[in-house]
Amino acid sequence: MVKYIILSAFLLLSLSAHAIDKKESLLQEFINNAENCQHLASEWDSILPQVQQRYIEEQINIVCPKANHLRELIKKRYTDNKSIMWIIESYDFQYNK
Repeated sequence: MVKYIILSAFLLLSLSAHAIDKKESLLQEFINNAENCQHLASEWDSILPQVQQRYIEEQINIVCPKANHLRELIKKRYTDNKSIMWIIESYDFQYNK
């Protein structure tokens, strides 16, 4: 009986740790993409050579939609978590394509 209680407790702790890791990795992936999106947007300039402008635009078209998607996903999953909501709302980027 004690074995089953200990096993059950261990299983619950293991599942909780996995859920925390998943949340943190999702948040970290969002942060990485959002920071890259902001950085790339700040690098673009009309005086750059067209080749460099196109390269930056291509990269923006990769990371910014991913950041937007992750933001929406996190908002849906963790809407009650004020600290997570504060983190994702602290990133200021608009991507509409």
